[in-house]
Amino acid sequence: MARRRSVVIDTDGRRRLTRSEKIGIGSLATLVGVAALGLIAGVLLDRLLDFDAALDAGGEWDEGGGVSTRWQ
Repeated sequence: MARRRSVVIDTDGRRRLTRSEKIGIGSLATLVGVAALGLIAGVLLDRLLDFDAALDAGGEWDEGGGVSTRWQ
């Protein structure tokens, strides 16, 4: 015969969260926090680093005749 799950009611009359529910909420909060940190880090890196200068280190691709002259 299946046992009935016990439900814990606190002094205010509210049902307390089960262990699985607490773990689920904690996991969701962790995912949201990591996503927010990644977004903030990405914005900071974009603001602090000038990627155009790094990409232009080899010169212009179209100087004096196009791509083929760059490798000769």
